Amino acid sequence: MSAAMPANLQATRLLLALGMGFGLGLLYDLIRPLRHRAGRAGEILLDVLFALLAGAAAFVHTMGAGNSRLGLWELGGCLLGFLLWLHTLSMPALRLFEGSLTIMEHIMESCKKRMLQ
Repeated sequence: MSAAMPANLQATRLLLALGMGFGLGLLYDLIRPLRHRAGRAGEILLDVLFALLAGAAAFVHTMGAGNSRLGLWELGGCLLGFLLWLHTLSMPALRLFEGSLTIMEHIMESCKKRMLQ
């Protein structure tokens, strides 16, 4: 019979799951401007890559947190962190990322024009 996990360790693991979900939300917003510019095939590819990365990260975290058992609390914490990101900081961050990508596109176009002259 195994001993129960201490409450402080459970709280730490739940906070880590929240942080991971928050980080996955940030990653999603980082690739969102690229998805919009990549065309249909690129959008699907980026969605699949994000889903694989997010699923693998959540699986590895929950398996480690639950002593090699799938921990549903950690999955819930990860989802909650992702949703917190999307409903709090996503819009300002997305505007920043979109603007940065637009500036980079203009710089690259300018460099291309100068190189072709």
